[in-house]
Amino acid sequence: MQEKMEKPVIEPGDEIIIRYQVFADKDVVDASSKPIKIKVGTGKFMPVVEEALIGRSPGEHVTVWVAPEEHYGKYDPKKLQLVPAEKIPEGLSPGAIVKIQDEYGVIHPAILKKVEEGLAVVDFNHPLAGKHLRFEVDILEVKKPEKRHELNEAQEEEV
Repeated sequence: MQEKMEKPVIEPGDEIIIRYQVFADKDVVDASSKPIKIKVGTGKFMPVVEEALIGRSPGEHVTVWVAPEEHYGKYDPKKLQLVPAEKIPEGLSPGAIVKIQDEYGVIHPAILKKVEEGLAVVDFNHPLAGKHLRFEVDILEVKKPEKRHELNEAQEEEV
């Protein structure tokens, strides 16, 4: 009789290999073109998604809904601003990303909303601000960290 090997479950500190897609409404807004490796709990991936992966195993498909407050924030109408149309390169249409320099010389990306009568309306919100995101994650592999032989306090004092 053969023993059945149990699949490892994800814990903080594990290295995992995943493939993912991120949706806003029905549009794919991000996806891994090939499997990626992350170390769970290091903050390299969205924390709410990492938390949803804990306790899961290779072969599982996990869906995680992420509220705007947990990624790019709520949409802020105060981030819509009027700028002189001459600051916008000619020929751009609404929806284009423009770079606007502030009074301190810092350049900020914004989305062009419209240009009329010498003024342009630009939106400094992140394009995903205010949207609920859906992460679809396929867990491919879980690698447990190697256990290190640590000296106990008595051995440390002797060294």
